[in-house]
Amino acid sequence: MVAWPTYSCRVPRPAARWLLTSLVALVSLAVVGGLGAPAGAAPTLPDAPTITAVNGGVASGQLQVVYTLGASATPVTSVEASLDNGGSWYPCADLSGMCPLLNLTDNRAYTVILRAVNADGPGAASAPATGTPTIPAGADPDKPSVLPNPSVRVSAAFDAAGNRLGADGATARLGVGTLPHLRFSRPITNKSAVERHLTVTATNDATGVQKTVVGAWGWLDDRTVVFRPKNYWPGRSTIRITSTLDDAVLGKSGRAVIVGSKKLGTEYVFRTARSLIARVDGKSHLMKVYVDGKLAKTFPVSLGTTEWETRNGVKVISDAKEPKHTYTSASLDITTPEDTENPEFYELKDIPWNTRLTPTGEFMHSAPWAYGRLGRWNGSHGCTNMRTEDAKWIYDKTVPGDVAIYTNTGGQTVEPTNGPGGLWNIPWADWLKRSALKSVTGTVDTTIATPTPESRPGASA
Repeated sequence: MVAWPTYSCRVPRPAARWLLTSLVALVSLAVVGGLGAPAGAAPTLPDAPTITAVNGGVASGQLQVVYTLGASATPVTSVEASLDNGGSWYPCADLSGMCPLLNLTDNRAYTVILRAVNADGPGAASAPATGTPTIPAGADPDKPSVLPNPSVRVSAAFDAAGNRLGADGATARLGVGTLPHLRFSRPITNKSAVERHLTVTATNDATGVQKTVVGAWGWLDDRTVVFRPKNYWPGRSTIRITSTLDDAVLGKSGRAVIVGSKKLGTEYVFRTARSLIARVDGKSHLMKVYVDGKLAKTFPVSLGTTEWETRNGVKVISDAKEPKHTYTSASLDITTPEDTENPEFYELKDIPWNTRLTPTGEFMHSAPWAYGRLGRWNGSHGCTNMRTEDAKWIYDKTVPGDVAIYTNTGGQTVEPTNGPGGLWNIPWADWLKRSALKSVTGTVDTTIATPTPESRPGASA
């Protein structure tokens, strides 16, 4: 048996000094130049690919991204694609120069970027390119290759501010409570075909990220269809409604088949302003204004008194603003114009900064006579009384489509036909019944939840 020498665990002092010196040298080498690597060496990442085409129409829900690779010091091992401006990346199948993207939504425009990956990691992203998946020619059941005969063409008019905002969505940014609609030139009997060929997306103006808007089309009658997002529009965004209704069979009119006009193959575009939502609480007597989700202003208010309760629910601001307005008891049928001796008589002339909320007479306006109850108790005839400077802020800063949500007022809910905010007050489950695709029964109910508002004079105080 070999006798191995025995070593102590203790290192002799001279050796310990040598070991310490060596360690210091190694650490210095690592800090300055990297252990085992030349000083100044850095990873060499691949250049960005170049996208030459983004093709749809190959198969339903698919895009083909055609690209060429850039330079790379080491072999490219993979190519990755992103549909959200680099938020998440997905590997392409191979390095063939064509990256297929699957499980997409037909008729929705997608913006794609690519990046190459080598042994050192992912390189820079390519310039963005856009493509739209479409159903291949002849594969869409709503678009036969040979149109039936006899047939009649149908056209449609688009309004981005379809809830009577009094604004032109083609030129002005709208608030997040706008409701776009299409009005067809004749009654539509195949409403599901219309909804299948309308796709709604929102692109963030700052990031370029595009998303499908969660919402539903709802039919007000046989010719008018409105898109309502489930939770308002995103602010500071470009909204695109892509229509592929051209040559689509949309039902029958007598013996003739209704076919979408060629001009219905189009894209309707409007833009949203910053998100502004005012929340008015009848219990706290406060209005809190949120801009892009952050609290921007808090105003004391006074709402409607007993028997004149302000309506609860969603109200949407339009262009109906008046720098001065006169409020009278006669306009509310409380008194006659001549009954000046009646203790209920009043005439408030030229009140400044009036922002109308409903055609039945609700305004936000200054109320210098009511300063003692602002933020304390409700005493108006239904309007939202405010300090003069606060009413002016609302008058100046709001745009058509901005939202005001009222709670705890003691009043009824805003009727669906009572002003620009009316349709937002239809419960979501009932709104889905207006959609041919979302209705549980498959039929469209255009009669629900649309009572005519009670007759009330044109302006409360």
